[in-house]
Amino acid sequence: MRARKPTIFVSAEQTGTGSAQNIAHGLGVVPRLVFVSITESPETYAALDVAEGTRTNTNVVVTVASGWKYKVIAIA
Repeated sequence: MRARKPTIFVSAEQTGTGSAQNIAHGLGVVPRLVFVSITESPETYAALDVAEGTRTNTNVVVTVASGWKYKVIAIA
């Protein structure tokens, strides 16, 4: 049996709002793993808070503190 090569999605840079955000991943299946990579802090520092929500075959839901910039990495 041959191992299946993982499919990886990396989002464009997003800006956290403090509310749940839907990020469309285009993988066609529910991702097995999801990472949130912080790319930039806000000019006026605010505490960082990241929470993963649900995963579906179309979207990943994440909540990131307002003003923080990030990318979502999803692996199927």
